[in-house]
Amino acid sequence: MLKKIILSVVIIFFVLFGFIAWGLYLMEIEDHYGDLQEIYFKSESGDLILNKETKEFGIITKNWKRADAVTQKNDTLDLYNLIFIKERENKYELLRSHSEIILNKLTFEQIMEMKSKKSLKTILKN
Repeated sequence: MLKKIILSVVIIFFVLFGFIAWGLYLMEIEDHYGDLQEIYFKSESGDLILNKETKEFGIITKNWKRADAVTQKNDTLDLYNLIFIKERENKYELLRSHSEIILNKLTFEQIMEMKSKKSLKTILKN
């Protein structure tokens, strides 16, 4: 009987700890990205992110805590820094391709052409 009580308490403790850890993880993402957290959760590594106003774009690389965009200049920018310019959210679009994208040979116009030919699928945009 004592073993069952101890086992139940340990299981409840681990479940509670896991729930708190998951909540802290979600708070970290929300604190860093704010309104852009939807991009973080819907994107995958290899997706293309476009800033339509500045015509900058990059390929997303994700880890468990951050989403970065590798640009044509081989800069690695945080997703937030690519979308927010002068503390204002610009128009963006998240695109996914089934084939590999070669970033060095790509221009904004080529991306729009690929999108019109349905080579790129829109995942999210504002």
